[in-house]
Order: sequence, then C-alpha cells, then structure tokens
Amino acid sequence: VGEFEKPKFFAYKQKLCAHSRNEKVGCNACVDICSAEAITSDVARQQVKVNPNLCVGCGACTTVCPTGAMTYVYPRASEQGTKLRTLVSTYERAGGSAPIVLLHSQERGQALVEELGRAARVGAGAGVPANVIPFPVWHVASTGIELWLTAVAQGAAHVTLLASGEEAPQYVDALEAQMQVAQALLEGLGYEGSHFSLVRAKDATDLDQHLQLVMRRRGEAPKARAKFAVSAEKRTTAELVLDHLVEHAPRKPESIALPAASPFGTVLVDKDKCTLCMSCVGACPASALQDNQTSPQLRFIEKNCVQCGLCAKTCPEQAITLQPRLLLAPERKQPRVVNEAQPYACIRCSKPFGTLKAIEGMLGKLAGHPMFQGEALQRLKMCGDCRVIDMYTD
Repeated sequence: VGEFEKPKFFAYKQKLCAHSRNEKVGCNACVDICSAEAITSDVARQQVKVNPNLCVGCGACTTVCPTGAMTYVYPRASEQGTKLRTLVSTYERAGGSAPIVLLHSQERGQALVEELGRAARVGAGAGVPANVIPFPVWHVASTGIELWLTAVAQGAAHVTLLASGEEAPQYVDALEAQMQVAQALLEGLGYEGSHFSLVRAKDATDLDQHLQLVMRRRGEAPKARAKFAVSAEKRTTAELVLDHLVEHAPRKPESIALPAASPFGTVLVDKDKCTLCMSCVGACPASALQDNQTSPQLRFIEKNCVQCGLCAKTCPEQAITLQPRLLLAPERKQPRVVNEAQPYACIRCSKPFGTLKAIEGMLGKLAGHPMFQGEALQRLKMCGDCRVIDMYTD
C-alpha cells in the first residue's frame, strides 16, 4: 500500500544507436514499432527520446533494435537467459527430449494455457504436451532473435510465441519478420525442421491445434549444448550463439542469404561511383566502415555491420547498397578493403592529399568556371598548406 515509481523497463545507450548521423535518419525501427508513441526521433542530437511515463514495457523496441542500443532491463536479458537455460537443462536431465519453449504473456497468455489444461481434463482437447515448457514473460514482444537462437543452441527443438490478441499488429509483424531471419539462419546451416512459429490464438482451441502441429514439425538442435551465459549486450549474445551454431552445423556454406529484416549483412560499394570521400565512415555507428590513415582505402568489418543504412543514405554519390547475409568465412571478423584509389600528390611539395579520381573529377567540373582559371586552377592541385603559401607568395 502506498505510492511507487513506475518501473523503467528499458535502458538506452546513445553511443550504440544507429538512428541518425549528420541529420540523416538510418534505423527508425523503434520509433516505427512503438504503439504507445513513447519513442520519438531527435535528429539534431543524433538519438531517439523515450518517455518512460508512456512506455508500457512491451519491449518491442528492444526486439527490433539491431545494435542493442535499446535493451530490456525489467527483467534483464541475462536473467531471462539463466531462466531459459535452467528450464531446458533441467527438463533434459529429468529424461525429457526435444523440448518446445512456449513464450506467452503473464496475463492473457497464462490464462489461455490454463484454459487449455482445464479443457483437456474434460476431454475437450489434447492439452499442453509434456515436452512443451511454458515460459511466461511480461510481453512476448520483449524477446528477440538472440534469445530464441540461444534456446535452440541449448537444446530446444522449437520456440513458439503465443500472441493472444493483446498485441499491437506491428508487434506481431515484427516478430514474424525476426523469426524468418532466425529460421533462414538455421536452414542455411543445415538444421532440419521448423524451429520458430507464432500462433495467433483467440481461445484454447487455437492454441491446442497449434501445439499439435508443432509436435510434428519441430526442428533439430545442435548435438552439443551451448554453455555460454546470455550477455547484457545484444550483439555479444548474437555472436556467441552464432559461433556455437556454426561450430556444430551439419552444413557450412560460405554465406547465407537473409531477409531484409536481418541485423547481419554486408555493403556493396560501386567503385565507379565512389570517390573515397569517407562520409560513410563518419556516419557508421558501429565502426563497420573504416578508413586507412596511411593510404586512400575504404575498409569494412562485416561482423560490426548492423544494416542500419546510414552509410547508404549519407553517401553523396549513392555508391553504397546493403546486402543482408551471414558470412561464415573468417574474413567476417577481419577488415577487408572494399575500395581503394591511387593517391594524388601535391604538385608543389609532393605530399599526398587526396585521390587521383577525386581531384581529376573536381578539376573537370571547375575547368570552365570563370573563378578557376590559370593559377587558381593550378592551386587546386596543391595541398591546403601549399595553396596558402602560393597565394601569399604571389
């Protein structure tokens, strides 16, 4: 009895956010999905704003966030991971096999599960199968791809989410999109069967039919059970679970094509258009795109890429496109050169200060301009220091 502060369900790390850079909007996933309109865009400050008084704690923003800038903290991801591992491992130690994790809300979802149990007692349904482990959460939208894949890595044959009608339509659409990404990953690695599903259940009969269908379509889990703990950092957990799944995969292709909602992928650079201006490097929030201090090179670390699109929207030449995929080669974690050019040396001191392509393009565009004739045009071939010296010497 008394007055208490409203729980704060989320934590936001602006430095990880891929929402905007240089007044260009990249990832807008959390703003678009929030049904309570608690999240708004603040392009000027390169971040989003969350009103904790409007937040209902659904966690949908954390599910669609590719970087982990928005995290669910009530409960924390590590606590959910410990609970999940305990349930699955205890079930297997007791002699069970092929466990199915049923994620449902603590209110309406819990009521449907209990309703199904009561119906089975009077012969009105098959009931909850013995290998289905109900897993109550505050809201089904609060769990994402990294937790679902962790469940599979720890032995779950299937993960199903129960949408009981209390979810906003965009939540259900986002969950299905994320499930398509997770399923594509496992299929690409050769794991047989269906591993993820979402059921829209209006009553216990719908849930009963879905669970019976899942019993016939459950998927294959890795032979070895994962031992890692779920991290507070979303990308860290994703890398841990991917490493485990790849290590024990029946098939290991060079790369796996993924749907557009994927937080993993590469960038394609059109070398004919790219001038190595490095605008994309300054815009990239994950340090996936990097320059080279010693030579005109654009380098890329695929492991860091979150497919936010800021690089493509920032590029003045429109030379960058995104390609969702999971690269399984060791090069995924190493920097690779995606474009390079011959340096252009200052005609006065011979110091390189740009690329040959960029300087020649600039000269070609300004050659006919009345302000850049004679010596003025020649100064464009000089570095910044020599240009000033030449002007004052003249």
